[in-house]
Amino acid sequence: MKKRVSIILVCAFAIIMLAACADEGTTVADPTPAPAAEATPAPAADPTPTPEAPPAEETNPSDESDFDFDRPIAVFTREDGSGTRDAFVDATGVGDDMSVEAGVLTSTGAIRTAVAENELAISYVSVGSLNDEVRAIAIDGVYPSHDTVRDGSFPLSRRFLLAFTEESFADPLVQDFLDFVLSVEGQELLAGSWTPAVANPVAFTPSDLSGSLTISGSTSVAPAMDLLAEAYMALNENVQIDVMSTGTGTGLEQAATGVADIGMASRELREGELENLDYIAMLLDGVAVIVNVENPLQGLTMDQVREIFVTGTLRWSDVVS
Repeated sequence: MKKRVSIILVCAFAIIMLAACADEGTTVADPTPAPAAEATPAPAADPTPTPEAPPAEETNPSDESDFDFDRPIAVFTREDGSGTRDAFVDATGVGDDMSVEAGVLTSTGAIRTAVAENELAISYVSVGSLNDEVRAIAIDGVYPSHDTVRDGSFPLSRRFLLAFTEESFADPLVQDFLDFVLSVEGQELLAGSWTPAVANPVAFTPSDLSGSLTISGSTSVAPAMDLLAEAYMALNENVQIDVMSTGTGTGLEQAATGVADIGMASRELREGELENLDYIAMLLDGVAVIVNVENPLQGLTMDQVREIFVTGTLRWSDVVS
């Protein structure tokens, strides 16, 4: 009898404990569902991050590096007629005094490759064309980025332009495409890699046009134009747009003579060009001075940049103390 009572008591105790555990679990659970995460799109990554400018004494860390600064600087530049070259020589004061010792290359890609393959190299490319094969340095203590280009603090800033004749602009397809470039959709499409030029863009409404466009010019502008052309053709399946990387000078000449409907320029138009062409600003950009990733140099002054590209025969130790 006592044994049965003991068994009954043990069973009752076990039941009580199980009930208590169930109550405890119910108490912990939150019956209110968590609010849904706000569907705010993540901002586009800035391809040109902006580290803080190092103190002046750390700008040229020759003492802390195994890099041999006592070797000649390998200077590379773009060809005559390049909008990027024109913007660079104007902003730096190099002007027509570019060194004859500088290696001349005819595209942004060729410049990047030359610098990536030569640890002694220095050159320049569009900020929107930077990648991890090369490294941009600070100029007068300011690194190139969307923010520093937009606020004008980066000293090598410029605009990307699309130029056209009055006759070309009379074509509804040209007008519609330019509207797309300046629209919310067009500017946001480029915002991840470039700095939009339009402060308050408006939404774009497709017009279902048909026809073809030829766009020619700057190799720096061409990657952005490729994205815009592809997006526009997706909205207008009966439109064909051909983008040709010919250089700013050639593109403007072709636009002025009717060979191209639109010319791409990575510099401001000159007085003679303005006689035949109108234009819109499609993007803001900067010209980044680049070095090899193995070069620990963090920055130069504008005067040092000018001296390097005018002289053409300096050693790194001549500008790095």
